[in-house]
Amino acid sequence: MASKRRGILSWLAGAFPATRQRRRRIVDYARAWEAANERVGTETGPLWVVLGDSTAQAIGADSYDHGYVGQVLDALRRHDGRVWRAVNLSQSGALAIDVVEEQLPGLDQIGAPDLVSCAVGSNDLLRRTTTFEAALAEIARALPVGALLANLPRGLRERRAQQVNGYIERVAREHRLRLVDLWSTTGPPWGDKFSADRFHPNEVGYRDWTTAFCAALGIK
Repeated sequence: MASKRRGILSWLAGAFPATRQRRRRIVDYARAWEAANERVGTETGPLWVVLGDSTAQAIGADSYDHGYVGQVLDALRRHDGRVWRAVNLSQSGALAIDVVEEQLPGLDQIGAPDLVSCAVGSNDLLRRTTTFEAALAEIARALPVGALLANLPRGLRERRAQQVNGYIERVAREHRLRLVDLWSTTGPPWGDKFSADRFHPNEVGYRDWTTAFCAALGIK
């Protein structure tokens, strides 16, 4: 069912420019993260588990490790001098329900990571899914206390996004999660912050995401 949803989203993506390049990057970046995830088992250091959609995969950036995950990972390493590792369970095209069904089980198998984050929802806004809030509530219940839960960024169905963000803030408080306030860091002027597809951030745009994540972590 989840693969069918992603297939529909891929078909819809054909309406955006630079679709061929984006599709190639979706495959290449997924493979790169799979390889990076495998290397984590041979390394030592605090562990961050990432849940989410194509933004966590860094689609729009020039390299799989130049999106917000790679940038925040660098910030964590600079902050305390430890060699932070990341296991990235995100999937391009993921809806909130896909995080519940396909990514949370992977988190359960990892054990007790030092940090967990989830940023998802833009695809739900595009699809106008009816399971969005219920899936977000289930994600919030499943995340460990102190995990990072991101709200929705600016630029897509903003009235609806603000309503959802109010709900995200409530469930984050209820479950003692740290809110990543993307809404406050991704507003206009957008200038040169979008990739060629005019939908995903580029590396400059992902710096705004990094700012929000670092603020939630209390680091620079």
